[in-house]
Amino acid sequence: MTFISDEYLPDNLERTIFNRQDVALPSDSDHPVHFILHSGFCCSTLLTRAFDMENISMGLKEPVILQDAAGYYFAATDKQKASDVIRNLLGLLARPFNPSETTIIKPSCIVNGLAEQFMQLLPKSRSVIIHAPLPVFLGSIARKQITGRLWAREQFAGLRKMGLVDLGFDDDQHFRQTDLQIAAAGWLAQQAIFQKLIQRFGADRIKTIDSETLLANPNQAITQMSQLYQLKLGDHQIGQIVDGPAFNSHSKHGTEFDRQGREAERSSGESLHADEIGKVAFWAEKVAEAVGIDMSLKSPLI
Repeated sequence: MTFISDEYLPDNLERTIFNRQDVALPSDSDHPVHFILHSGFCCSTLLTRAFDMENISMGLKEPVILQDAAGYYFAATDKQKASDVIRNLLGLLARPFNPSETTIIKPSCIVNGLAEQFMQLLPKSRSVIIHAPLPVFLGSIARKQITGRLWAREQFAGLRKMGLVDLGFDDDQHFRQTDLQIAAAGWLAQQAIFQKLIQRFGADRIKTIDSETLLANPNQAITQMSQLYQLKLGDHQIGQIVDGPAFNSHSKHGTEFDRQGREAERSSGESLHADEIGKVAFWAEKVAEAVGIDMSLKSPLI
């Protein structure tokens, strides 16, 4: 399954209702669970595929149940009860198909507001945060045309509803901003979340990398991630990952797609919107300076 959501399941599956607590790992379980956090369109699906290795680790891509949990948690009046539900859900997702496999969860980026809860509930967990540099991110939004622009507005609206956007603008000012400004504002809000996570949990538990650094240094990045997640991968295994389908096929469609293909796709789309991307990126840098958000995250993976 590309993502763990109903749209990727056959329609004729039998549905079963069960109690979460009956199947979740106990809260004191020592089974290793780690995270890949991201802000969208930044090779996070690629990374999760890379760490889906039989008998070593299992990658879970954007479980929709965590998106439901985010909406539930931020709307809940009883935060302790909501936190208990999240603990159950993490215990449910943490169960590996093979007991020897480390579980690596990549939540949807709209779930990042819960990342602090995840790290607190699972004190042995570690996270890699990956993001695309802002101009690259904006280019991804622009070349996807109306689909990308709607996605950016929906993500921003979700973050705003959760109280996770604080850039010094009121709703009327945001309403008058362009699609790419809203995309940039959502990106900045995610950077602020990541910045707070690093400050709270430190470099021992959280490392960061951007998509361009990953693609330029895949061997080094996978080696460092293996060490962070305590997977003890050897050089041969790392080579298999870098030369395998994760880095050489499209993460969402499975078709052949290497770094050169990504570069060609990106440049063909960005060239049409270069002026707008440049202006919005400059605007976002000034907003970041005003509110104290790091454009480049600390605690680098490499």
